[in-house]
Amino acid sequence: MTKIGTVIFLNGTSSAGKTSISKELIQLLDEDFIYLSVDNAIAGVNDMLMSMFGDHISREEIETIEREEMIENPVISLFHHYIMAFSRVGKNMIVDHVLIEPSWLEECVQLLHNTQAFFIGVHCPLDELERREQERGDRPIGLAKAQIDIVHQHHRYDLEVDTHDNSIRKCAIMIKEFILANQPRAFQELRNI
Repeated sequence: MTKIGTVIFLNGTSSAGKTSISKELIQLLDEDFIYLSVDNAIAGVNDMLMSMFGDHISREEIETIEREEMIENPVISLFHHYIMAFSRVGKNMIVDHVLIEPSWLEECVQLLHNTQAFFIGVHCPLDELERREQERGDRPIGLAKAQIDIVHQHHRYDLEVDTHDNSIRKCAIMIKEFILANQPRAFQELRNI
C-alpha cells in the first residue's frame, strides 16, 4: 500500500512570506517535497493560452478573462484536485495558497480532510505587508490589504506562524517541528463545523 504524502498547506495574504517559508522548508525537511503554488498554476494556464492563441489574443485579454473567472475557478479547482491526488500517491508537497474565496476553502476541506494535510496560517501585520509590496514591486499595491480580512476568516489552523515576529527560518523550523510531532486536524475540524 502506498504511503499517503504529507501536505504542508500554507495559507496567507500576498507578501506574507509563504514562498520564502516554502524554500526554507525544502532545505530543512529530511524527505523530498514538491512545491506547488496557486500563482504558478494560474500563470501556467495563462502561458499555455498565450502559446496556443497568442496570435489572436493579448496578455491583457487573457487577464481580463481570468478576472471574469472564466479561467481562474476551474484552474483553482484542478489545482486543489492535484493536491489531493499527489498526496494519495505518496507525494509530499508544500502548497502556497491564498484562500480568498469561501468555495476554495470548502473544496480543500472536502478534498483534504482524509489526507495528511497540515493547514498552516501565515500571518503578518498589514503595515509590514504594505512595506513588502512596495519593496517587491511585482504585486499590485493594496493586494494584501484587500486579502487580509478574507484569507484567515475561518480561524482554524493546525499551526499559525507570524513572519514579522519571527524570521523565515524560525517559521520553517516551527512548522517542521510541528509536523514531526503532531497529526493534522484542521481540515477535519473544518469539515465537522
